[in-house]
Amino acid sequence: MAKYLHPNVLDGGPLLIKTSAQRVALVKAFAVGNSYATVTGNIVAAAATTSADFTLANQGGNGRKITSATKSPTASASSTSGDDLHFALLDDTNNLVLAVTDETSNQVITSGNTVNIPALTFNFNQPV
Repeated sequence: MAKYLHPNVLDGGPLLIKTSAQRVALVKAFAVGNSYATVTGNIVAAAATTSADFTLANQGGNGRKITSATKSPTASASSTSGDDLHFALLDDTNNLVLAVTDETSNQVITSGNTVNIPALTFNFNQPV
Protein backbone atom coordinates (compact mmCIF):
# COMPACT_ATOMS: atom_id res chain seq x y z
CA MET A 1 0.00 0.00 0.00
CA ALA A 2 2.21 2.81 -1.29
CA LYS A 3 1.61 6.39 -0.21
CA TYR A 4 3.56 9.43 -1.33
CA LEU A 5 3.81 13.19 -0.92
CA HIS A 6 5.94 15.18 -3.39
CA PRO A 7 8.72 17.21 -1.71
CA ASN A 8 6.95 20.45 -2.70
CA VAL A 9 3.89 19.26 -0.77
CA LEU A 10 6.01 18.46 2.26
CA ASP A 11 7.45 21.99 2.03
CA GLY A 12 4.26 23.85 1.17
CA GLY A 13 1.83 21.57 2.90
CA PRO A 14 -1.85 21.34 2.15
CA LEU A 15 -2.00 24.82 0.63
CA LEU A 16 0.09 23.61 -2.32
CA ILE A 17 -2.43 20.85 -2.98
CA LYS A 18 -5.32 23.34 -2.78
CA THR A 19 -3.71 25.79 -5.23
CA SER A 20 -1.95 23.36 -7.60
CA ALA A 21 -3.99 20.15 -7.97
CA GLN A 22 -5.75 20.22 -11.32
CA ARG A 23 -6.91 16.59 -11.47
CA VAL A 24 -7.76 13.72 -9.20
CA ALA A 25 -7.14 10.39 -10.91
CA LEU A 26 -7.69 6.71 -10.26
CA VAL A 27 -4.56 4.91 -11.46
CA LYS A 28 -3.95 1.21 -12.09
CA ALA A 29 -0.61 0.99 -10.37
CA PHE A 30 1.71 3.16 -8.36
CA ALA A 31 5.17 2.75 -6.92
CA VAL A 32 7.05 5.45 -5.01
CA GLY A 33 9.30 7.22 -7.48
CA ASN A 34 7.03 6.76 -10.50
CA SER A 35 7.29 9.67 -12.91
CA TYR A 36 4.37 11.89 -13.84
CA ALA A 37 4.36 10.22 -17.29
CA THR A 38 4.11 6.76 -15.73
CA VAL A 39 1.30 7.79 -13.39
CA THR A 40 -0.70 9.55 -16.12
CA GLY A 41 -0.13 6.58 -18.43
CA ASN A 42 -1.89 4.36 -15.88
CA ILE A 43 -5.00 6.53 -15.41
CA VAL A 44 -8.28 4.62 -15.37
CA ALA A 45 -10.49 7.65 -14.61
CA ALA A 46 -9.84 11.31 -13.82
CA ALA A 47 -11.75 14.46 -12.96
CA ALA A 48 -10.71 18.10 -13.04
CA THR A 49 -10.24 19.90 -9.72
CA THR A 50 -9.97 23.54 -8.68
CA SER A 51 -9.04 25.15 -5.38
CA ALA A 52 -12.76 25.23 -4.52
CA ASP A 53 -12.72 21.40 -4.41
CA PHE A 54 -10.40 21.38 -1.38
CA THR A 55 -11.13 22.24 2.25
CA LEU A 56 -8.42 23.05 4.78
CA ALA A 57 -9.13 22.33 8.45
CA ASN A 58 -7.53 21.63 11.79
CA GLN A 59 -6.71 18.03 12.52
CA GLY A 60 -7.62 18.02 16.18
CA GLY A 61 -4.59 19.29 18.08
CA ASN A 62 -2.15 17.50 15.82
CA GLY A 63 -1.83 19.68 12.72
CA ARG A 64 -3.80 20.42 9.59
CA LYS A 65 -5.67 18.38 7.01
CA ILE A 66 -6.99 18.89 3.52
CA THR A 67 -10.03 17.09 2.13
CA SER A 68 -11.06 16.89 -1.52
CA ALA A 69 -14.57 16.95 -2.91
CA THR A 70 -16.08 13.74 -4.25
CA LYS A 71 -16.00 13.25 -8.02
CA SER A 72 -17.77 10.87 -10.43
CA PRO A 73 -15.86 10.72 -13.73
CA THR A 74 -16.38 8.21 -16.53
CA ALA A 75 -13.63 5.60 -16.77
CA SER A 76 -11.43 6.10 -19.83
CA ALA A 77 -9.69 2.72 -19.39
CA SER A 78 -10.28 -0.59 -17.66
CA SER A 79 -8.53 -2.29 -14.77
CA THR A 80 -8.14 -5.98 -13.99
CA SER A 81 -8.50 -7.97 -10.78
CA GLY A 82 -4.71 -7.87 -10.27
CA ASP A 83 -4.37 -4.09 -10.45
CA ASP A 84 -3.44 -2.26 -7.24
CA LEU A 85 -5.51 0.92 -7.58
CA HIS A 86 -4.51 4.30 -6.14
CA PHE A 87 -5.83 7.87 -6.15
CA ALA A 88 -3.44 10.57 -7.33
CA LEU A 89 -3.65 14.37 -7.16
CA LEU A 90 -1.93 15.85 -10.21
CA ASP A 91 -0.48 19.24 -11.10
CA ASP A 92 -0.68 19.06 -14.90
CA THR A 93 0.90 22.48 -15.46
CA ASN A 94 4.17 21.43 -13.80
CA ASN A 95 3.87 17.68 -14.54
CA LEU A 96 3.89 16.75 -10.84
CA VAL A 97 2.32 13.95 -8.87
CA LEU A 98 1.44 15.88 -5.71
CA ALA A 99 0.00 13.14 -3.53
CA VAL A 100 -1.04 9.51 -3.80
CA THR A 101 -3.11 7.29 -1.53
CA ASP A 102 -4.36 3.74 -1.75
CA GLU A 103 -7.76 2.74 -3.12
CA THR A 104 -8.58 -0.20 -0.88
CA SER A 105 -11.26 -2.14 -2.83
CA ASN A 106 -9.17 -2.73 -5.99
CA GLN A 107 -12.39 -3.58 -7.78
CA VAL A 108 -12.36 -4.14 -11.53
CA ILE A 109 -13.20 -0.97 -13.47
CA THR A 110 -14.71 -1.12 -16.96
CA SER A 111 -14.07 1.66 -19.44
CA GLY A 112 -17.18 3.79 -19.96
CA ASN A 113 -18.59 3.16 -16.48
CA THR A 114 -18.92 5.85 -13.83
CA VAL A 115 -16.25 5.78 -11.12
CA ASN A 116 -17.00 7.24 -7.69
CA ILE A 117 -13.94 8.98 -6.26
CA PRO A 118 -14.56 9.60 -2.55
CA ALA A 119 -13.45 12.59 -0.52
CA LEU A 120 -9.74 12.10 0.09
CA THR A 121 -8.14 13.43 3.27
CA PHE A 122 -4.43 14.05 3.72
CA ASN A 123 -3.18 14.82 7.24
CA PHE A 124 -0.18 17.01 8.00
CA ASN A 125 0.99 16.29 11.53
CA GLN A 126 2.88 18.60 13.83
CA PRO A 127 6.55 17.64 14.12
CA VAL A 128 7.33 15.41 17.07
